[in-house]
Amino acid sequence: MVVTELLLLDTSSMIQILDNFLSETEINQIYKLLSSPEMSWFIVNDRGDSRIKNKSFGKQVGPEILRDDYYLNYLHDKIKSKNIPNTNNLYQIYFNCVKPGDKFDYHQDCDGTSVLLYCNPTWRSWWGSGTQFKKPRKIVRPKLGRAIAFDGNIEHRCISPNYLMKDYGRLSIVFQFKK
Repeated sequence: MVVTELLLLDTSSMIQILDNFLSETEINQIYKLLSSPEMSWFIVNDRGDSRIKNKSFGKQVGPEILRDDYYLNYLHDKIKSKNIPNTNNLYQIYFNCVKPGDKFDYHQDCDGTSVLLYCNPTWRSWWGSGTQFKKPRKIVRPKLGRAIAFDGNIEHRCISPNYLMKDYGRLSIVFQFKK
């Protein structure tokens, strides 16, 4: 795993880009799970306080899923093994499938740490997309094997891929931990 960038806003706020966090084999396995007919995606609204009343595909599950899901449990253990601050108290796991044209408002996750895993086995830079942080003004682009760990209180939003993308959408899993 290579930490390509660490942005410290103050002692309690951070955005950490973790390249090669997931291997090609791990990404392929995750993609297979997320794109399988057994994956039950839901149409979800953007956050309740959002000015943008967008609907997208997502799924939210609680930490109890770790008892029954080997692969999510494996990813959870992998996150904890990397000594990322505040990753002891899992709050929820959120799956995202962001399609071209989706629009999102800035939001905060829980009071703790969020670890976002980009899960597409192929990513082309010209597809755009990414995670945009409000302060500092920073966009982190998807990349094969990349994860982002950040303070859940930092306002951020998803940027959808453009219409050149012909896959399911930008797939990601976010593990959210409370302090």
